[in-house]
Amino acid sequence: MKKIGYIRVSSQGQNTARQKKALKHAGCTVFYEEKISGATMERPQLKQMIEDLQPHDEVYVHEISRLSRSTKDLLEIIDQIKEKGAGLKSLSETWLDTTSDNPMNEFLLTIFSGLVQFERKTIKQRQKEGIEIAKSEGKFKGRKTKLVEGGKEEQRMKAIIEAYKAGKSINDIRTTFKVGTGTIYRLLDREGLR
Repeated sequence: MKKIGYIRVSSQGQNTARQKKALKHAGCTVFYEEKISGATMERPQLKQMIEDLQPHDEVYVHEISRLSRSTKDLLEIIDQIKEKGAGLKSLSETWLDTTSDNPMNEFLLTIFSGLVQFERKTIKQRQKEGIEIAKSEGKFKGRKTKLVEGGKEEQRMKAIIEAYKAGKSINDIRTTFKVGTGTIYRLLDREGLR
């Protein structure tokens, strides 16, 4: 039986040291670590960990959000771990312990993972409402374009605006100026042309 730590952060700039220290303290000796969004199931280290699992191994996570941001994906991952004859424990959510056959754990897992997903959707909804309010007040300009003021970039920016005003299609502008569609639309939005 091995104690295995699964560590995940969403981006390259984030540090995994806090998770690793806590998992080492819990007795983990094998670690699978990756810097990738929890919104996707395409995670090489997660797949490798599940493939390497042996019966009676125990997988530890710092918190369930490290495994997945989606209830459906989380339950699928837990099923894959169980199919290997292994168990799962969370250090933050102590109720999550599939190392013993306890129906209450299954029930709590379903409820709490649903709450995690609900919370994320609520945050996104509030963010969307905030953006709509800011837009209506003229305070929201969206993500900045890659085209910046000053030098050649400013000349490019002005040329794109002129091309659009002259009736060129977005596709033509994109090809001519070698710039992404999103960047063009953000520029046009910022200039009040769309």
